[in-house]
Amino acid sequence: MSQIAQPASSILSATEERAYLLNRAEVHRQLAENSAEIEIRAIHLRMSRLYAEQAALIVMVLPD
Repeated sequence: MSQIAQPASSILSATEERAYLLNRAEVHRQLAENSAEIEIRAIHLRMSRLYAEQAALIVMVLPD
């Protein structure tokens, strides 16, 4: 399983936060794909969706 480094700074730019959330979504998607148990797969798919939705919201509030 891959490790994702938590950003060193607690303050991220919107672009950095979006990239981090999309990366987490992809990790959970891959974990779901590799899960044999349907319950575990469902949890990872849900987490992937939540991260992707959060990333989409950041795009909505990026300044012009």
